[in-house]
Parts: sequence; structure tokens; C-alpha cells
Amino acid sequence: MKNPKAYLIDGNSLAYRAFYALPDTMKTSSGMVINAVYGFTTMLLKLLDEKPDFIAVAFDRKEPTFRHIEYKEYKATRDKAPPTLLDQMPQVREVVEAFDIPVVELAGFEADDLIGTLARKAEKEGYAVTIVSGDLDPLQLVDDHIKVLTTRKGITDTVLYDEKAVKERYGLEAKQLIDYKALKGDSSDNIPGLPGVGEKTAVELLRKYNTLDNLLSHAKEIEKPKLREVLLNGKDKAYLCKKLATIVTNVPIDLKLTDKPETDWAKVLEMFQKLEFGSLFKKYQDRAAGFSKEEILSQKREALKQFNYDCVDSKAKLEKLIDTLDKAPAFAFDCETTSLNTFEAQLIGIAFSIKHGEAYYIPSPDLKLLKPIFESDQLKIGHNLKYDIEVLTNQGAKVAPPYFDTMVAAYLLDPISGGYGLKKLGAKFLDRSEMIKFEELEGENFAEVPKELATEYACSDADATFGLYEVFTQELTKQTQLAELANDIEMPLLSVLIDIEENGVFVDKNKLAKLSTELQKQMKELERNIFAIAGETFNLNSPKQLAQILFEKLKIPTSKKTKTGYSTDSEVLEELSAQFEIAELLLEYRGLSKLISTYVDVLPTLINPKTGRIHANFNQTITATGRLSSSNPNMQNIPTGGKIREAFVPQIKGWKIVAADYSQIELRILAHLSQDPALIKAFKDDKDVHQAAADELGISRAAAKTVNFGIIYGISDFGLARSLKIKKTEAAQYIEKYFVRHPKVKEFMDKTIKEAHETGRVTTMLGRIRPLPEINSPNYGQRSFAERTAINTPVQGTAADMIKIAMINIFRKLQMSNYKCQMILQVHDELVFECPEAEVKKVKKLAAEEMIKALPLTVPIKVDIGIGDSWAEAK
Repeated sequence: MKNPKAYLIDGNSLAYRAFYALPDTMKTSSGMVINAVYGFTTMLLKLLDEKPDFIAVAFDRKEPTFRHIEYKEYKATRDKAPPTLLDQMPQVREVVEAFDIPVVELAGFEADDLIGTLARKAEKEGYAVTIVSGDLDPLQLVDDHIKVLTTRKGITDTVLYDEKAVKERYGLEAKQLIDYKALKGDSSDNIPGLPGVGEKTAVELLRKYNTLDNLLSHAKEIEKPKLREVLLNGKDKAYLCKKLATIVTNVPIDLKLTDKPETDWAKVLEMFQKLEFGSLFKKYQDRAAGFSKEEILSQKREALKQFNYDCVDSKAKLEKLIDTLDKAPAFAFDCETTSLNTFEAQLIGIAFSIKHGEAYYIPSPDLKLLKPIFESDQLKIGHNLKYDIEVLTNQGAKVAPPYFDTMVAAYLLDPISGGYGLKKLGAKFLDRSEMIKFEELEGENFAEVPKELATEYACSDADATFGLYEVFTQELTKQTQLAELANDIEMPLLSVLIDIEENGVFVDKNKLAKLSTELQKQMKELERNIFAIAGETFNLNSPKQLAQILFEKLKIPTSKKTKTGYSTDSEVLEELSAQFEIAELLLEYRGLSKLISTYVDVLPTLINPKTGRIHANFNQTITATGRLSSSNPNMQNIPTGGKIREAFVPQIKGWKIVAADYSQIELRILAHLSQDPALIKAFKDDKDVHQAAADELGISRAAAKTVNFGIIYGISDFGLARSLKIKKTEAAQYIEKYFVRHPKVKEFMDKTIKEAHETGRVTTMLGRIRPLPEINSPNYGQRSFAERTAINTPVQGTAADMIKIAMINIFRKLQMSNYKCQMILQVHDELVFECPEAEVKKVKKLAAEEMIKALPLTVPIKVDIGIGDSWAEAK
């Protein structure tokens, strides 16, 4: 018969580990950081899945312990825990309590002492004990019946220490670790140890003398004079260190070990909902007895009875609703469909709201009757409005501007939270907690949902959208520049993006098929050459086989290893490619393989059979700088080299591709923001700024280009050295030299970082805000990244705003003049058009004019425009 299992958890150390393992950008919709709570919860769930017979969590208290009284410097060198971690500890406690797990704490003692006491008590009562901790202090307790499970890296990489594992790690028995610390000390707890006694010496001494007592009694026998003197004179200090390092195992704790943990999952699930652990809720919701999806929905639907929701299921009701909508200055609407693909989606119903707390749902709507409403000059409000408009457009109903997208508004007000789902925003800003519960319906076939439930669900969305519109309009009005960004750029941009997505791009499948064949041939030739150098054939896609060839057979030197062996990643191959041909060939092989698997063979599968074109999504709410992103597929990531862009051609014979690209726009914006005389003069004189930097620094133009763009991104000497493959000191000299010649750039950067530290955010020229929560982080890496972001955002964000203005103005003029030309792509600083040859000159002139005057700068703005039979040719 197996011994019953007892798990004893160090709550503080596990929360600490979780905090640093997960990003502190994990937040609830109210902005509360929850990375430590979430990480701790997932670890706790994993332990509970092991079905322990007893489990308890120990916490440290704020009061000084007996160790602090004994030695005032105990733990004095430790950095204070970050406020965002301390703020989460009450929630960590709440999680433990929700699971009805005993909490153990006692003034004057540390969690380790409480765990040590419980461990010995459980051991005596026949339990197999596992101590769960984020550090290695409890290893001194390990014996036949006590093991320690600790995190090695992050929260999932753990190691279980038994007596054998302790011996393998330290070369000592577990019971010797206290004496080991007494000699060596422990820097994390500021236990000094004996001077000059390091890890190696401490191990050697204890292997020979076994215990501290025995060692000190034989101190005179030590051959090394200096060590002998330290031991003879350091007896009191050694015993003090031992006392500080020893975990107390007789703390007066009155806790019975007979209580088997019984989880009330209804209470736990309620806690998951409160902390917005959506994935955990879905994973464990079936654990609650009688807690079915239907009953969850039934409970939460009760909350909707306070609202006025109605199903418009008769002609009289529909006529009345249309009349009501017609008189309203603005209305929110939300489509219920069968698919997220706008070309495939079938319309099941539409919900409308003109007042928060009131909404109407039309199942199977007749769009002809609603046409005048959608084509009116009333304000149309939606959440992810672009999707709804595209669905209706493909169903034959045009939706005319003006528009207000509550998702875009939420992003403008907080561009880093990432939590822009309607239900989460409704819970956060409208106190609509039942909306979170309605996530159970996400992904359901809405056509099969009962009419009453469909009405409540759809009306809840439309109603919340109108409510958010009122909240966000009020918030934007308080910040004039943000309101202008919303009204003049982001909301008008919706029309442009809808048009671009509807237009799509035409890709010549035959050209891609031919290119695929060519690339496959090149890969075969590379493969043959690689095998010739290796002297044998092997699987090029197997890191293990490749490592064996490179580092064991060919004896190529490398310093980078992983847990499973030698690394063969691109970074390693890049370093080796300068000296070893096989590494260079492997990089080329991988590059071709990626082209084929990511683009050449994939793009044809994404062509819409109805239109013969690829229709990607362009997203306004992803990047924190304001830049647009692209997905399904990412059209902004199509390689510039090679022949892939040759397949992007006009669909109609006699049409051309026109590509208009801002020239060095971010450097020009940097010149404007910094008012650096040398940089301004270079642009006014129409000099090649990269060559100018090369001449100033005495380096190649390619290296100077890296320096120029690196400055914009706040590059460090380490980063520049890595990019240019030079020494760090040399890179530092380049940066220093650059700032000597461009002092205003350095002044601008220093000022921007200083303001970011003071305000916690940065802004673009047009007032776009980017919060920087890590700018004052005690963590150097996080703080440095935030400082680099502070430098880059005003430049990149202003460039993003600039091209958006140009897009809006070009789009409007193309429409006003009834051009056949279509805008088909936006790739950061570039706009791509497909137009009849007869319109090319006019479009070229229009694009250049609007891009240049979009946002005037101190320096001239230059736009490079190319024309061709393909995107590649136009570039």
C-alpha cells in the first residue's frame, strides 16, 4: 500500500517565480496585473490534479522573524518586491482560499519554517511529502520520505529533488547543506559565511569532516594557514550562519493532516470569472456538479431582465423599428453570422440599439427594407465595425459613413492592453459582468440557438456597443488630440480599409507554381553540395542529425548549447557562415525552404474562388505605435527579394501596378522632432543620409544605414555590435561619434526618456498615446526595453499617422473623380495601387501630392513612385 501524499507549498516563492516567468502585461479588463496570480493558479491546479491526500500553503508575514532579531543584516541586500507583485498577493491568497486549502502563517517565522514543521509532522504520520518551492532552501529537509519540487526556469520547467538528486547537484548529503551554508554563506539571504570559503572549499571540507562541529573541532589540523586561521577565529560566526540557515521544524502549529482537500468548483469557477481567467474557466467548468452550460446561461440571463430587449418578428414591429431608427442621430448594430470569413458568412440576424439599455433583434432580416437606414448619413456604431460592414456589403447592402468603432476607440484610449473584446469591455466600462458569461455562446452555430436566447445575446452586444460609444466619446472628448485622432483619422480610415480588403490582390498562380519548381531545384542543388561537404546524406531538417554532422563529425567549434544538445539555429549558422561554407549553404537552404512553405505554395491556397483574389485583413488595434498590421495572410511580410512579388500582378490586361513609398520617412521625422541642424541640412540638400553618416563615421554605407535606423530604435552598443558583427567597444564609438555630430538627436532622445519616466508614457506629433508601464521597472531588461520604445514610438507612430492621413485623402479623391484605380495594399510606408494604364500619370501625381502634404515637416518629404506590370517591377 502506497503512503498518502502531502504537498506543502511556499506561496510567496511560487508567486514570485510566476511573476517573473509571465509578462506583467497580463491584466484584467479593469487594468489589474494578474501574471503572478495566474501563474500561481496554474501551478496549483497541476498539483491538485495529482490528487494529494493533504495540501497546505504557507506564507511569509511582514513582521521580522527571529532571524532578523538575531542578525539585523539578514536579507538586507534583497531588492524590494515590485509593487505589481505585492498588489497581487491578496489575490494569490484568495485563490488558495477558493480551493479551501489550509493557509499557514505565523509571526516571527518564515514560510520555510512552517513547511519544515509540517513536513516532519507529516513524515511521522506516514505521508510521502513533497515540498513545492521556488527556491532551493528546503533541500536541507530532503530524506527518504521528503522530496522538494522546485521550478528551474519559468513555471513549467520543474525538477524533483530526492536524496540522490541532491547528492548529484552538491556532492553532499541533504543534511550537510545547513553546514554548507554556514561555511559558504548565502548571498540571496545575506548570510555572510566565513571569509574566503567558497563553494568548492566548503564541499571539500564537509566531505572530509562530515559536519561543521567536527570540522571546527579539527580546525588546527587544516594545512592551509589562511583557511586554518579563518576557521579558528570564525567559530561564533559559523554557528550564527548555521542558525540563520537552519529551517525550524518545531514551530507551534495546530493543523491536522487528516483533512482531504475537497474542491467546491462552483466557488473556484466564480473566482476564475472574477479574475477573468477565461481559459481556465472553460477548461474546468465541467468539474462543478450540476454546473452545466445551460444552467450557467440560465443564471446569467437573469441579469438581462433589467434591460428592454425585443425580438422584431413581425412586420408591424419591423416598421416601427425602422421608423425609430430613421429618427435617431446615431445607432449601433451587430450582425450575427455563420462565419468569421466575410465572404463566406451568411447573415442570421441583426441587432440594433439607439439607447443604452434598449435593443432590438431582427432574425433573418430583409436587407432591402433596411437599405435606407444603412445608406443614410446617420452615425453607424459597431464593435469591430469593419467586419459587420463587409458582411452586409457582400450581402448586397452598402453601409455609408460616418462610422464609430468602439474597438478602435478602446485601442486609442489604451493601445497596450490588448483586451478589446466586446464582452470584456462591457464588463469593464458598463459593469456588465453577465457579458463575460455569454462567452459560452462564442463559436456556437447561431442558427440553432433558441430565438429567445439569440435575442438576448444579440441585443446584449448591440446594447453594450451603444453604451461603450457613450463612454468612449466622453473619454475622448477629455483629451482633445485623441478625439481628433479618432474623428479625423481612425474612424475615416475604416472606409479605406474596408475598400482595400474588398479589393484584395491578384496573384498569378502559374508564376508561383513555376517559381516553386525553380526553388525546389535550387534546394536540391544546395542539398547535394551540403552532403558533399558532410561526406554523407542526412536529414537536413533534423537539428539532432545536423548538430552531429557539424559539431561532432566536422568538429566545427560552437559555444551555444540547448538542453537537448548543440544548437543549430539561424544565429549559430550566421556566426559560422563567415568561416564555414556548409553553414552558409544551410542558411540559403533554410531561406528557400521558408519561401516555399510560407509563401510560394501557400498563397495560391488563399485565393478566394469567387473573386480570384486574396483578401487579407488590415488591423487597426494590434500594434501599440499606431501602425497597421496585416493578417490572413500577412501581406506586409511578403519578401522584397526573390521573385515572389513578381506574381503580384494586375488582374485586368492593360492595367499597371503603382507603388508609392515614403523615402526614409522615419529619419526625416527624427530630424523634425530633434531639430538637429546637420540632419536637417542633409535632407534639405537632398543628400544620401546613409552615405553622409558613412563619411562621418568612416564606415561603409550599409553599416551606416544600420547605425541610422538603429538610433531610431534606441539601439545599444551591444545590439549594434551584434548587427554589424563588430566589437562592442567599436560599436560604442560609432554611437558616440554619431551623437557628437548630431547632438540635438541625443538631446531629443534624453528628453523623451526623461518625460517617459515622469509621465509613464510617450506621444506622437498628433497626440497618439503609448503608455510605458515598465519605464520605471526595477528590472533592468524591462526598463531598458521601455526606454528604447520611448525613443522609437514618437518617430514610428508619427510615420503611421502620416500615411493614414495620406490614405484617407487619396481614397476620397479617387472616389470623387470616379477613378477605376484601386488601392490594394498598405505596407508600412508604402501604398500599392492597381489601375488602368490611362490613369497611371494622374494616380502617380495624386499619390505623391497627398503623401507629401499629409503632415508637413521641417525637412522636405520625398516619395518614390514606381510603375510596372508586377509589384516587383513597380518597386
